[in-house]
Amino acid sequence: MIRSLMLFAHVVGMLTLFAGLGVEWVSLYGIQRSMTRAEALPWLRLVTILPRIFGAALATIVASGLYLGARVGVLGNEWMRASYGALALMAIVSGPVSRASMRALKHASGATGEGSVHTLRAAASSPILRLSLRVRIAFGLAVVFLMIAKPDGGESLLVLASAAALSVIASVSRRRMLSTAVQGSR
Repeated sequence: MIRSLMLFAHVVGMLTLFAGLGVEWVSLYGIQRSMTRAEALPWLRLVTILPRIFGAALATIVASGLYLGARVGVLGNEWMRASYGALALMAIVSGPVSRASMRALKHASGATGEGSVHTLRAAASSPILRLSLRVRIAFGLAVVFLMIAKPDGGESLLVLASAAALSVIASVSRRRMLSTAVQGSR
């Protein structure tokens, strides 16, 4: 019974993590597309509660994963170590790396006046926030793949390297598309 509860908690933690990433994506997009400060504020409220949700989801995933890994005897396997490394990287990218950009977004929400919505939209368009989101999605999917495939050490590192490469490629291609669109509109 305990194993079933832990497996359930593990799956719910992953679902919560991915649902939160989707809400973050939609919220940042909503802020970027807002025409008034009043339109942007509900999206901003969603973005500000997400770190607590992510923290709870990651804690649930790690605790239940440790229990399940110990129970099955796979804690020392390479794919498990790679998974925990990926989760640690996701936590770092979500916290310390994007903290300044998230603070700038919260600070912009307090601004009033004519340019306040533009400041808010610019803060929500931060390349760091977009890269952070892409890295967390790519590494989250990589962890799911590692849990399913259970590859050896070299293949596990290849999966994580592929996730990193896809994150960077997506960010660079997005930036090029935006700069081409801006140049084309001139």
